[in-house]
Amino acid sequence: RRILDVGCGGGAMRAPLVTRFADASWIGVDLSLPMLTAAREADFVARVLARWRGRAGARVCADAAALPFADGAFDLVLSNLMLHWHPAPHAVLREWNRVLAVGGLLLFSCFGPDTLRELRAACAEALPAAAPMPFTDMHDYGDMLIAAGFAAPVMEMETLRLTYPSPSQLVREVRLLGGNPRDDRARGLPSGARARALLQALHRQRGADGRIALTFEIVYGHAWKPPPRAQVTRITVEGLRAQLRAR
Repeated sequence: RRILDVGCGGGAMRAPLVTRFADASWIGVDLSLPMLTAAREADFVARVLARWRGRAGARVCADAAALPFADGAFDLVLSNLMLHWHPAPHAVLREWNRVLAVGGLLLFSCFGPDTLRELRAACAEALPAAAPMPFTDMHDYGDMLIAAGFAAPVMEMETLRLTYPSPSQLVREVRLLGGNPRDDRARGLPSGARARALLQALHRQRGADGRIALTFEIVYGHAWKPPPRAQVTRITVEGLRAQLRAR
């Protein structure tokens, strides 16, 4: 009935979600207010149709680790390729558990450690002082899910390999993926000799077909929010004897 789409960006997931769950209301959350505003303006017809069908939605600008919603507000929390951008994924998972209703489902995808490995190798060769973005292993995400209070977590992974005709096109597409959340990252892109060295290092990775490969490891996770555990009261033998003596 209630779907939270975290890191919704332009809202591309909204239409398939409300089509799949015909009676559900959709709320999208993203940290970028300009992206949410632009998507809302472009989505005018879809919003009118959603209201007419009684499936009005909303877009909210918020941090995934500090959601402005009540406990247990959603039946489904979904996040597509957002979690790896956040500097504190363990805090995000705790917050997602909080806003899920008991029996609610979490579905997410994110990048794994093998993502951009070719670009990392080129940076190690041409820009040794670079601080590339780290990606978390899927087994660590599984541990975080358990620590956050989720039940029956399932983690899966697949590897996608894209190829590009030139180093500059590869770098251009990587830039469109988003920023680097590391505090010690360089504040600007390499230029001049450093930029040329990076492009040359990528050029040396050309395959027999003349194209340059780039790997993406996609991690998928899902888990459920279980009922709260019963409170256990621990009584020591000494404490029990003291109570009996007091009587």
